[in-house]
Amino acid sequence: MVAKAMQVAKELEKENKQVEVINVRFLKPLDEKTILESIQKTKKVITIEDNILTGGLASHIEHLLIENELENIKFKSFGWNNSFVEHGKVEELEKLYGLDVESIVNYILGTGKFL
Repeated sequence: MVAKAMQVAKELEKENKQVEVINVRFLKPLDEKTILESIQKTKKVITIEDNILTGGLASHIEHLLIENELENIKFKSFGWNNSFVEHGKVEELEKLYGLDVESIVNYILGTGKFL
């Protein structure tokens, strides 16, 4: 997923948006210090994971936000919902479920007005 996050960052930078990408290689131990520093600086968090959102990185970040009583933080997670996923090619499924680079960038710049 780091490659996808880097692609998203590259597309956003073309639109003169500054982004930070943190490679969360492991959920345990989670590098809370680095993540919290970035959140406090940017006031925004986007997680992109090739995993079910429940119990994944998004859940851990939500816990960090609550545990550290961080408020007024924009947060959006991209990953698989805990439901049946159609069968097909990965690229097609990512497009269908809004997990491809184009969909993520469009959300961030468009309806999400994230940046």
